Amino acid sequence: MDAIRKWAGWIAALVLVSLLLLQVPRGVFLLAIAAGVGGLYWMTRPRAKGATVNSPSSQALDPRPLNKGVDGPDPAALTRRPLHHLQDVRLAAVVLMIQLVRTGAPLTAAEKNVIHELMADPLEVEDRQAMFELAWQLTDRGRVFSPVADDLTPLLVSRLTMDERLQFIEMLTRVANAYGEASDLQQEAIVRLKRRLTMAQAANLRR
Repeated sequence: MDAIRKWAGWIAALVLVSLLLLQVPRGVFLLAIAAGVGGLYWMTRPRAKGATVNSPSSQALDPRPLNKGVDGPDPAALTRRPLHHLQDVRLAAVVLMIQLVRTGAPLTAAEKNVIHELMADPLEVEDRQAMFELAWQLTDRGRVFSPVADDLTPLLVSRLTMDERLQFIEMLTRVANAYGEASDLQQEAIVRLKRRLTMAQAANLRR
């Protein structure tokens, strides 16, 4: 193939001279040139290895960031390591706010803005962008929300008062409704987490 590319110009010139010497009709002459150019292009054109219509670059431009519930669970996300190791309750809160959205759909600008607002008040995070990026790395598209919440519930119970837990539930609700009405999946996840946070308090009072 490299040899063809190298000598393509000379081959074309040779064909042209030969046709002139033979004095073929002009129409045939032009047709032969077009055929030769087309053949050389087909033979020498670069070919992308392994290129498919379903390449990651094309999938990255998801045109459906507003349709909550359209993305199913990502099988790879279901095997992600647990988050029991987290000790920063504010980071845990941001992780849950992001995962609540990413479970069903890509994060929209409106949802991200609300999360940043909540990080400023009431969470009082100083470097909001750094914490958002860290929390983002701990979430996955399509990962089920409830197991993530289960991992972080003990931290929330140990660090937050009952009023703060209820305030956090309100924060999750605000994120879920940042762009349109919260999906059924999001509403169920919030109700389940609220039940766990409040039941934990009731269990402690009975002791």
